[in-house]
Amino acid sequence: MNQKVNKATPWVVLSISLILTSGMAINGTLPLIKEDLSLTQTQSELLGTIPSLTVLLCVLLSTFIIKKIGMKKTVLMGLILVAFGGTLPVLTPNSYPVILASRLILGAGLGCYNSSAVNYINELFEGKQRMSLLGMRNSMESIGQMVLTFISGLLIVLGWQYSYLVYLSAIPVAILFYFFVPDVKKEKVSEKKGARITFLPIISVLFASIMVMNSIAIAVRFPALAVELKGASYNTSNFLAMMPILGIVAGFMFQWLTSILKHRILYLAVLINTFANFFIAISSNSFTLLVTGLLISSIPVAWILPYLFNHIEDIARGMDTRLLTSFIFLGCNFGVLMAPVLMRAIEMLGGASDLYFPFVFFTGMFVVLLLLLVTIYNKVVKKSS
Repeated sequence: MNQKVNKATPWVVLSISLILTSGMAINGTLPLIKEDLSLTQTQSELLGTIPSLTVLLCVLLSTFIIKKIGMKKTVLMGLILVAFGGTLPVLTPNSYPVILASRLILGAGLGCYNSSAVNYINELFEGKQRMSLLGMRNSMESIGQMVLTFISGLLIVLGWQYSYLVYLSAIPVAILFYFFVPDVKKEKVSEKKGARITFLPIISVLFASIMVMNSIAIAVRFPALAVELKGASYNTSNFLAMMPILGIVAGFMFQWLTSILKHRILYLAVLINTFANFFIAISSNSFTLLVTGLLISSIPVAWILPYLFNHIEDIARGMDTRLLTSFIFLGCNFGVLMAPVLMRAIEMLGGASDLYFPFVFFTGMFVVLLLLLVTIYNKVVKKSS
């Protein structure tokens, strides 16, 4: 452990994850922007999704940026970009091009330090503390999203542009990070042999992407399914706000649960995901089943990602662990972008526009994935460990 680490360091490292999913915190302003600036539906929705483009780009570039200026400066640069790009619409509420550019800047900032939020934990901490912090980090993303979305909703009464002031929260985080978190000059490299198993990192990236994609697919489709059951005027926002709660609890339980279940926590996560999709698939006459599926769907990712990051050296097999972490985040962001497209493709594959059909497909897919996961662990990971 780095000698410059003090009692405040782990909490400050965790604090940067509070802002990582803040891109969606201002989605409540989109209808108001559409009306004020006379935008099309596509133009307004683009403001909510376009940060993902620069997030993807800068996650990929972050490894090379870190090699040039160091990990600490990269994180600080990212936080400054978040504060600047995020709050720019407050000053330019009448310019759609500038607002659009500000969202791209925001995404670039988030992408700069996305993987560093994990790399700092992996490189500064060890053992149970590292495992615990990885689980808590995942929970911090959900907590930050909930809190910033709530504050954004309060500020919107002053005018939609003031909701973007929530991104000023990046400034105190940057100040704390500057004073309490050391730079990491040298990366820990796994000394384990076995680089011949080159497909293990690829499998891990695909695994993370699939799990995140499915979680987003459930969240995106839930409002339409709820309205179908409850009527066009039904407000689904409260249930969507509750969705991360079990995931937050699961993240805080990660270290304790993993110490008991070991690698079997992956099996449990996929099994829960299978049930989440199954409940939704058969919920055409049951709102209770639909909500149950939604709520438990936040649990698996809260275990899968921390587990992968905690075993990143074993998975990398000699590959640059920081680069592999970036690839896993790339997979996650790609899963977010592809969720609606994939659901539509599955509907077309089924030859119907049944909103529930994708979850029938997902249920079967995760049953197969669980069997593959057990096989891969027993035949590859277990034998090579």
